[in-house]
Amino acid sequence: MWRKLARFPVKHPLAFGLCISTVKTSACDLLVQVAIEKREEIDWRRNAFFGAFGFFYLGGVQYAIYVPIFGKIFPGAATFAAKSFTEKVKDGKTLFGQLFLDQFVVSPFIYFPAFYATSEILICADKPDLNRAMATYRKNMSDDLVALWKIWIPSMFLNFAFMPMWARIPWVTTTSLLWTCLISAMRGGEISRTS
Repeated sequence: MWRKLARFPVKHPLAFGLCISTVKTSACDLLVQVAIEKREEIDWRRNAFFGAFGFFYLGGVQYAIYVPIFGKIFPGAATFAAKSFTEKVKDGKTLFGQLFLDQFVVSPFIYFPAFYATSEILICADKPDLNRAMATYRKNMSDDLVALWKIWIPSMFLNFAFMPMWARIPWVTTTSLLWTCLISAMRGGEISRTS
């Protein structure tokens, strides 16, 4: 039974990523609401946003980005982690190419716009305004990106350098425990105020 369970992430990485990302993202927001913000009542609409974002973006979109898309752009990425340190140093373009693409293209132009758009759609369901969502992102962009890069550049360096392809989403999800608590603390109050 344990062996079968342990093989599940390798055999079904998308399903595993969807499940763990949903539960983790929702749980992190609950933790922030209860332990940090000390709310007397849970904002379930806000929590539903975090859960939905965890499922669709963190579990689904990130799987597509980090596994098949990055796998095609960087075909040597799957074998990169098995290389010796000396070989990795020689093949810096695979490692740093992935890191650059992830942190300076995906994060500012896909992740954060998706975060703010999803928030707008799910929280302001009666009259979502994507222009307002992008204006909010532009206002918060500097703080958001600096906070993100402090956590994610070191984590993604380790991810791209050492993780096998099947372990990328679990690694990202683990780092995301910290990040989700931070983004919930930074932006969750804004989400609550718009609901």
